[in-house]
Amino acid sequence: MIDELARGWAETKLRACVDVLDSQRVPVNSEERAKRKGDVPYYGATGQVGWIDDALFDEELLLIGEDGAPFFDKSKPIAYVISGRSWVNNHAHVLRANSDIVSNKYLKHFLDSFDFHQYVNGTTRLKLTQAAMNRIPVRLAPRAEQRRIVAKLDKLLCTVDTCQQRLVKIPVLLKRFRQSVLAAACSGGLSADWRVQKSIDDEWPTEPLSELFKMSNGKSLTAIKRRDGDIPVYGGNGRMGNHDAANADGQVIVIGRVGAQCGNVHFVSGKVWVTDNAISLEAKREVEPAFYAFFLRAQNLNQLSAGTGQPYLSQEILGPIETPIVSLAEQQEIVRRVEELFALADQIEARYAKAKVHVEKLTQSILAKAFRGELVPQDPNDEPASALVERIKQRDNTNKSSNRNAKRAALATGW
Repeated sequence: MIDELARGWAETKLRACVDVLDSQRVPVNSEERAKRKGDVPYYGATGQVGWIDDALFDEELLLIGEDGAPFFDKSKPIAYVISGRSWVNNHAHVLRANSDIVSNKYLKHFLDSFDFHQYVNGTTRLKLTQAAMNRIPVRLAPRAEQRRIVAKLDKLLCTVDTCQQRLVKIPVLLKRFRQSVLAAACSGGLSADWRVQKSIDDEWPTEPLSELFKMSNGKSLTAIKRRDGDIPVYGGNGRMGNHDAANADGQVIVIGRVGAQCGNVHFVSGKVWVTDNAISLEAKREVEPAFYAFFLRAQNLNQLSAGTGQPYLSQEILGPIETPIVSLAEQQEIVRRVEELFALADQIEARYAKAKVHVEKLTQSILAKAFRGELVPQDPNDEPASALVERIKQRDNTNKSSNRNAKRAALATGW
């Protein structure tokens, strides 16, 4: 937050703007909630976490995590507004905005924009104590301007949310696209027109994979001292450093052999060291290995794995795979087409990554603009926020006076 306030704005502590209802919270563990199934939302630090059969509150309230909230992750909301019947556990602070001063929604947006670094403590699980929360400085706009800000934010942030929902579909669509390309490439569909032009029979005969490729288990680098060099080291997860020696050379297909890497397929051209968690495939005859790397990726090899606790692949499992026998020219044409389509997908993915970063920053940019007083037009006829702060002081003085009178009355009656 910048220090300078917009014209007509004022600053006050969060505690002065709200009633804190934390004393009314009641935590109920999941086992107990299972016995008390109902239609009342049960809330925690970051939103609804279940249902229960009764309510502690029945009004619009503002909740902000006490512990476990993503205070430093600006891509996620920190506070949220609830309404109607509800139950709140002790992981969220419960606030009710003083409606003659500020609204729950205005405070929600402000808290989502706020920098909590000086207000939370803890390492693995951040905590916002009630005392720290109470002293958060709130930037108050004139009441009428607050309403304009909330209306504008609701509209803009809804648009941002729509963009995010659309963007999140793109990686899924790209994954399906690549899978479809591989399926078409390995079934002959991708090059059907090419075969027609060349007057080539559509039928692809098959042979076991072991007839086309020599298979070798990789070797561990723990038993052989790792040395610096310019020869890539490949395992089931892909490249993992360099070495100064090779145990495979040429155009090599590397297949993950064990564990979570089981069935991963990588293609390497040139000298390579293949580790013991992978199997290397080197062609026995003149082929385009990149085509067969695409073919093997399309087979979902992890589904062929054996083992219960830890899946694995072996040469005995891979060897019998029925593999298409395709002319070298067609293999090369398929590789060219796949690479062209994958390059297009890569371009879309790069644009998606940039758009995702931009949209993630957009919410904070909009909120920052709102609380600098730059999001909506200002009206010189609006009652300034200083009047709101004055009402806060008057209310506090009234409450203090009432408390003093209550104590005197209690003393007088002997209570």
